[in-house]
Amino acid sequence: MKRFIMPVFALAMCVCVFGGCGEETFVNPGDYLGGGGTGEIAGGAEDVTGDVKEEFTDEDFSDLSGNTSSAEADAVEPTEDVVRISEDGTYRFSGSYGGIIFDAKNLKLHLIFDGATITAAEGIALDGATNKGAEVVITLIGENSIVSTAEGENAVHIKGKLSLNGEGSLSVTSGGKNAIKVSKELAIVDCSLTLMAENHAISALSVSASNCEINVLSAGKDGINAECDDETTSFTTDEGYVYLKNVDYSCKTEGDGIQADTVVYLDGGNYNIKTTGTFVPKTQMSEYGIDADDFKYIKSGDTYRRIASDETGRYNASSLYGLVQGCKGIKVGEIEYPDSDNEDREITVTEGDYSIIIEGGTFTIDSTDDAVHANSGNLSVGGGSFTISTFDDALTSDNLTKITGGEITVTKSYEGIEGGYVEIAGGTINITASDDGINAASDDTSVVEHIIIGGGEIHVNAEGDGVDSNGSINMTGGTLIVFGPTSSGNSALDADRGIVIDGGSLFAVGPLGMVETPANNSKQNVLSYAQNQRISANTVLSLTDEEGKPIFSVTVEKSCQSVIVSCPELVTGGSFKLYGGDTQLCAFTVSSVITSVGSQGNMGNPGGAPSGGFGGGFGGGMRPGRG
Repeated sequence: MKRFIMPVFALAMCVCVFGGCGEETFVNPGDYLGGGGTGEIAGGAEDVTGDVKEEFTDEDFSDLSGNTSSAEADAVEPTEDVVRISEDGTYRFSGSYGGIIFDAKNLKLHLIFDGATITAAEGIALDGATNKGAEVVITLIGENSIVSTAEGENAVHIKGKLSLNGEGSLSVTSGGKNAIKVSKELAIVDCSLTLMAENHAISALSVSASNCEINVLSAGKDGINAECDDETTSFTTDEGYVYLKNVDYSCKTEGDGIQADTVVYLDGGNYNIKTTGTFVPKTQMSEYGIDADDFKYIKSGDTYRRIASDETGRYNASSLYGLVQGCKGIKVGEIEYPDSDNEDREITVTEGDYSIIIEGGTFTIDSTDDAVHANSGNLSVGGGSFTISTFDDALTSDNLTKITGGEITVTKSYEGIEGGYVEIAGGTINITASDDGINAASDDTSVVEHIIIGGGEIHVNAEGDGVDSNGSINMTGGTLIVFGPTSSGNSALDADRGIVIDGGSLFAVGPLGMVETPANNSKQNVLSYAQNQRISANTVLSLTDEEGKPIFSVTVEKSCQSVIVSCPELVTGGSFKLYGGDTQLCAFTVSSVITSVGSQGNMGNPGGAPSGGFGGGFGGGMRPGRG
């Protein structure tokens, strides 16, 4: 199995130029790298609990806040003209300058900005664009600014490596292109950056940052963008990554908040990401070069609403809208490299590896497009606090989406958690979705989708299916509460290859028409109750033992007709009662794995298993899961 060896920081190079620091360090993020959801679940799922983190230590990071003053620094007098640097050395800038250019090859520079203002009406303000071998360290003292108003120009452009450190601040504004463009590695430690750009705020081969503040006031494209070199012809983890540790990052962008070609790794800090996309009707498709499949929104009042792909045929071209460009919160994309014939070919992160890894931090994401999207490889959330509002999916990957911890609140989404495989082993999760709350679906026909819930406290409120798998659903632990749709076209639980409950506590309510109950080869007993008359929203549904001792109760958030309950207390031979408020809805004795009570409507034969296949209960009204 291929494993990532992730460069912890290109930060170490900052001080190596000026007196030594140790070699660039590398670490292996352990169990994150390798292993993924594959294969078919047959009757019982693997235990998905456990830690998938190998701790990083402070030794992995270099303290680069030093070197803020040097007796050997050459003071550069303020000037309206462009300052040209042609020799290695340490230079101090204080006051106003008309620009800085590095006009010799392979320069190794330490620039101390101490209240410096660099403004270029023409060209690049800090210009190392022709110097591939440059290694530049900028130490910040006090408040500093770099501005380029030239059309089509970056404010900062370093062809080699750039590191920013110190305890000061730097504002960078580009009126024509990127705020900071670095052709090799960019490293940021301790300092504070404020950025505005017509294009990307930060664009580099790779971006590493620690204990700093990055505030993107506006960007016409991505806030942070890490792309592999144009000459790269095969997948590598030596470039194209974004690695942020204890960073306070805020952005307002028209593109992605954070975009990487290979890996995004986030651990600690605060992230406030706002992305705003531009919608155009399908009649303008040719003007923007957008694929027909991308027109999946309709206008609803003053806003836009995502619809399912199979619903788009109901609308004419002028009623369908698509986004002009991607504007996801956090994204790892598929990479296209030129092959030997100079034709693009797609190289993706291998399925067994994680391309987005979130270990901790506080995340507030308000995105027009997906909030967090691993377009190749796997997505792992091991911790952190999330508040997500999105027009599309909240947490999604094309392969495995795995959650082992954290507090996740999705206030608005099309689908809440989505992947070819979805595995939840921990965390507190609250999802509001206009379609499916949790969905396992894939366009890859070799994928046998599954949803495995082995832990966590999960609450779903969905207008589509509450929990939907194009393959199987297996619950082994945790608590899952599902408020499904009120219309009969969807259901609280839906799985093409059946639902197996082997542990945990399940409470799911929905309509009658498409009810799907767990399989009779589940290891834990299940109650399936239904009535033709609707149970009103805000009714307290309570399960008690025969003597009235409460087992648990839930206040339903919307009207329902079907109630599915499974918990360890539903022991075989036990007698129980189900109440709606003060009214007893039913009394029953458990004599088999599936106990069906009440008017089952169109449910058919609950708890049945398809012949020759996975042991799962489809019942009448079974239909394919929604992708």
